[in-house]
Order: sequence, then C-alpha cells, then structure tokens
Amino acid sequence: MFVQVHAVGLYGPRGAGVAEHLDYDVHRAAGQSADPIPGTIMDRVDIITGMTFVEIHASIHLRVFIGTLGKAYGAVGGYVAGSAKLVDMVRSYAPGFIFTTSLPPVTVAGAHASIIYQKTYNGDRQLMQWNVREVKKRFAERGIPVVPGPSHIVPVLIGDALQAKQASDYLLEKHGIYVQAINYPTVARGEERLRFTITPGHTLEQLDRVAAALDDTFTELSIKREAGWAAVGGRCGVGSEVKETVTPIWSDAQLGLTGPAELAPRTRREGEARRVDPHAIGVARRKFEGLLGPVRTGNVFAPPTVTPSISGLRMRTGAAGRRPLEIPTPVPLTATA
Repeated sequence: MFVQVHAVGLYGPRGAGVAEHLDYDVHRAAGQSADPIPGTIMDRVDIITGMTFVEIHASIHLRVFIGTLGKAYGAVGGYVAGSAKLVDMVRSYAPGFIFTTSLPPVTVAGAHASIIYQKTYNGDRQLMQWNVREVKKRFAERGIPVVPGPSHIVPVLIGDALQAKQASDYLLEKHGIYVQAINYPTVARGEERLRFTITPGHTLEQLDRVAAALDDTFTELSIKREAGWAAVGGRCGVGSEVKETVTPIWSDAQLGLTGPAELAPRTRREGEARRVDPHAIGVARRKFEGLLGPVRTGNVFAPPTVTPSISGLRMRTGAAGRRPLEIPTPVPLTATA
C-alpha cells in the first residue's frame, strides 16, 4: 500500500509519487502515456490492510492509490484510485464519503489543472528538492540537528515538548516565520521537532534568513545542537557515533545537476519572478477548451464579438404544439421632470 499524501506532485518525472520515482527513467521515457508499464512498482502496488472497506473483500487482490489534492497541488480534497469495483465499494461503505458533499466544481477544475501542469513540467519538483538541499546544508553549517532522511521533509530535532512549542512561538513572534511544532503522539516523547516545509518558491534570501533565525532561536532558548546530542549518545540518527548515510530520493542526475549548467535548478533571488512553464500552461488550458472555449490569440484585450441579444426572441419549450414563450423587447425608460 502506498499512501501518497506527501508524495504526489513531488516525486516522479510526472509527479505521480514515490512509486513512479523508484522507476524514474522508465516512466520518463514513457512520457505522458497512460498505459501501465509491466514490471514497474506502479504496476505492482497493492493494498493488504485492516481498513474497513478492504476487509469486506479481504480475499481479493486489491490495487489502490490514496493521495491528496492539497499540498503539492494547491487545492483541497483527496482521491482513491483503483479498479471500478473498488471505487464503487468505497462509495458504498466508507462513512467519510457517505456523510459528506461533493467538492465544488471550481475546486475540482483547479485541482485538475494543477495535476496536468505538474505532470507536464518537472522543474518545480527539481527546484524544491534543490532548495531542500540548500536549507539542510545551511542548518548543518550551524550545528542545527536535522533528523536524517531522504525526502523533502526537514525535521529539526528539539527533543522536548515545551522547547518545541517555545521555539515555534519565538520564530513567529521574533522573526515572522511560522513553523509547526510536532509533538507526541505524532512522534515519540523525547523526539519532538520542528518540521520545515521548503518550496520551489522560496528565495535565496529567505533560505538564508530562516537559517539565521533558527540559529538565533537555538541560542536564545538553549536548545541542544548536534554536538549536544552527540554528548548524550545521540537520538533519531542525530549525534550518533556511526553516521547514517542517507541517499536522497532525487539523485543528482534526476535534479539535472550532471548536465548543462543552464538546465540545473537555481534558487531565485529576491525580486525575481517565479518561473512558470508556458508549455505546461498551454497543455493545461487546452484540456478545458470544451468548457471555456478555445484559447484566444492576438489582442486579448480587444472587445469580444457582439452576440445577438435575446430581446424579442421567441422560444418553443416543452412538447411540440405548446404556445411559444415570448420574451418581450424591453422598452427604454425615460426620465421626466
């Protein structure tokens, strides 16, 4: 079972998640094909859990993906992707689906456009992972303890619930930086941490500022740095005698660091516009031509072609032979003294 809440949009050449990313080159070569690729992890994922809707047909070999339309896609809601029978079973038995309402069409359309854009453009994923590396490097230079991990999540070990809350408050009040404190039961007691979320939209100046702000926070609140954890034997892979070797999920080649320099991700500077890929925008927009009409070219500010008014229109409704519905032509109002 793959729960892809933190992965869809962020991993894989098309943003399908970790399952796609583990066969990165194969899926990249397949392009935008929707056909399954035999032998890949995406083609072999199945779910065997104690979840209620699975217990109903526990003897059946199930293949299902669970993900979110929030986080990387910037909308709300989530999805379960599987066979038609599985999806119908979820609709019929899942209380969370039965006792709720459908997502608004505008929300679904926004999520749809975002998924298409991220499937087409890989640059946001590459830049986010590059920014994550940059932040981790800045934290390491200051002795700030980051729990080792191969993903984009940057967990800074605090090790005390009160200090974690104090650090979160201090960063917000003193530096204007909001970082969520993660305490028990999300993590074990003694492993409390701050979880930093790095995006492709952060600037180089913001990365420098957050490193300096966290350095000040550790000093002001006397929070243990990596050397302090080493002195007590280490915890969560921080300060251990045997250094854990962590290989990032995104390799240098996948980030574009081994090819031409102009293709490598580059953190934008303050004042620089965020890169938006015109090709991906075009692909996403064309998916909505049936709803919005074709994309207008030329002068988009030119007045639209005047369409005939419905004033004076005679319409026949209902069964044939009924009296036509007449819409009278409005009479202009005149002002009298």
